Amino acid sequence: MATLKIYNYIQSEQQKAVASFWGEAEGVCFKDIDTFCNGLSEKDDDIDIRLHCDGGSVTEGWAIYDRLRATGKRITATVEGNCASMATVILMAAPKERRRAYQSAHICVHNPWMCPWALGDAVTADDLQKYANDLRAEQAKMVDLYVERCGCDRAEIQSLMDEDKYIDTERALQLGIIGEIAAPLSASKKEKCEIKEIINKSTNNVNSERMTEKKIEVKASVLDRILAKLGLKSLDDFKDEDLKGMDLNTADGDVLTVDREDGSPEVGDVARPDGEHLMPDGTTIVVVDGVISEIRPAQDDAPEGEDADEQKGEMQETELDDRDEEEQRLRERIAELEKENEELKQRLADAESNAKTKDDLRILNAVKMAGGEKALARFASTYKPESRQPQGKQAVKHDTGMSATDIIAAHDKMYQKKSK
Repeated sequence: MATLKIYNYIQSEQQKAVASFWGEAEGVCFKDIDTFCNGLSEKDDDIDIRLHCDGGSVTEGWAIYDRLRATGKRITATVEGNCASMATVILMAAPKERRRAYQSAHICVHNPWMCPWALGDAVTADDLQKYANDLRAEQAKMVDLYVERCGCDRAEIQSLMDEDKYIDTERALQLGIIGEIAAPLSASKKEKCEIKEIINKSTNNVNSERMTEKKIEVKASVLDRILAKLGLKSLDDFKDEDLKGMDLNTADGDVLTVDREDGSPEVGDVARPDGEHLMPDGTTIVVVDGVISEIRPAQDDAPEGEDADEQKGEMQETELDDRDEEEQRLRERIAELEKENEELKQRLADAESNAKTKDDLRILNAVKMAGGEKALARFASTYKPESRQPQGKQAVKHDTGMSATDIIAAHDKMYQKKSK
């Protein structure tokens, strides 16, 4: 499993360059993730994403999300601290059942926004309207993603985005942003059980709100027959102690339950499960709609008495005759193989005696006259290829991120420095 840790702000490559120039912590850009994906082994089918990130560039975030899903790998994502803004989009790269967060983690989804300095010195009403349309389009895109990947209600997730606040893991679990609250490995057995109980309660509450009423239909004829067999008139008269059955083993190792205290099963007995059941004694019991409808006797065509003994003797004699014939065939085959072996030995000896042709002898003489093996050694190559050296980045730096304000300040400092 390949592990991808995203612990810093999501930045563009240009923003990373500015941060690096001023010695500030660099963030994570699309190019870093692309390098990571290109380095994955074809044999490794899993990516484990670890998130502790407050978001960042919308463009870079969407690009990272698409690149991870394009790998075709099985993705798991874990929130280890904070997961906010575009980091929640990257979280969606994993399916709901493989998205999880530690109990103390916090998650924030909000509407996209634009820094004031990005508007420039002067803007018109048309400019503002264009920016507003772009932001609304991005907002709708994010809502669509959350609804698709979380299975949450559109109005509910939009209301949470409007509030722009952090929520705990229980709330995130209810909305489907995560599918599991991960217990720490060092937690005690009691603590893990409490966490599991919280998960179950949250899941059950969500399921109960969305579950539709299901009707169970029971065939009246089947129910009446079962009740009549039990000596009851209605289900109101039924008690657990009224159901008495014996479990019979079938020839296939399954269990056939017949509702009677003793004796052999009979047609009309209440039994389960439905189907044809072959019993060890060869009989077949057919159960239809919870009642035995047929019992077929064992089919035994084997002869009995003297006829059986005579047939058994004939079978034994036939088997002995077959064995004698097979033994004779094997002896004949062994003799043939021994003869072929002798012929091959002779052919090998003849080939060895004629191995050296005139060209072979001419070459051997030339080698001897040139000085033999020592002369050949002078023409041997001693070149040895150099071993390969590792290249490329081995990992992404894991430092703290920088805010948009820090980036602007850094850009102004760099501009002033170059002006001087």
